[in-house]
Amino acid sequence: MKQIQRKQFTLIELLVVIAIIGILAGLVFPAVGAVRDKGKMSRAQTECQNLKVAIANYETEFACWPAKTSGNDALVSSSEYSAMCRALAGTNSRKMVFFEPNSNYKESEGFLDPWGNPYQVILDANFDNKLDKSVFNGAADLKENYLFQRIAVFSYGMKEANISEAKKKGKLVSSWK
Repeated sequence: MKQIQRKQFTLIELLVVIAIIGILAGLVFPAVGAVRDKGKMSRAQTECQNLKVAIANYETEFACWPAKTSGNDALVSSSEYSAMCRALAGTNSRKMVFFEPNSNYKESEGFLDPWGNPYQVILDANFDNKLDKSVFNGAADLKENYLFQRIAVFSYGMKEANISEAKKKGKLVSSWK
């Protein structure tokens, strides 16, 4: 009687295959993370621009900013930001929607960036068509003392970041670049 011999994998062959798979996975996972970060940055850039346009449209329609301003260029406070977002989302006197809420909208916080932080908004409260460099707290690398725009929107680009950390890591996303 002839015995049928089956070709079986040895333990060493299986360990080599597992090691190769582990090495390939180690190479692929960082690339996936980088792609996800780029996607978040792109989404934040688009949302900064859209929020800027929504604020401008609101100002055109109502002849005032959607957030209370003191008469000087200023960063919109967190409480004013959430009220402004509600007005842009349709809770204004005319029930007009200027910015469609998405999954990153919380009524108590406003529109959030892909990292879960509120966008930062600066308004030209004195209507001189320029924003003073000092209002940006270092967020804008301006050659002049002013950014010649009426509205600026930016995101720190990462969870609980500050401006210097975001700039250092190249994660600051803004509506003026």
